[in-house]
Amino acid sequence: MNMRDAKKLKPGAIVRQSYHGDGEAGNAIHGLVIEKKHVKERHAAKILGGYKNERYDIIVHWTCKDTDIPRKQHADNSHRLQVRQQWELMVVSHG
Repeated sequence: MNMRDAKKLKPGAIVRQSYHGDGEAGNAIHGLVIEKKHVKERHAAKILGGYKNERYDIIVHWTCKDTDIPRKQHADNSHRLQVRQQWELMVVSHG
């Protein structure tokens, strides 16, 4: 998602990982946008492989089976809420 799309994004939107397709038979991993935060700092943009001066950090609640949650790192349900950079997400529905 680019800066323009991220600026329009509102809580309640449905997103998916930008670097994975829709999956077989519509089995894509979707998440619900909880909150977004505009960050102005020079940083390495994940996925893009370059540096940017600003970004949106988006808090996503993944709505899939526990075994399918992207980058699962915790034994409890705290891994369902993840902070992602806008570049890592694609909008499925604006809600």
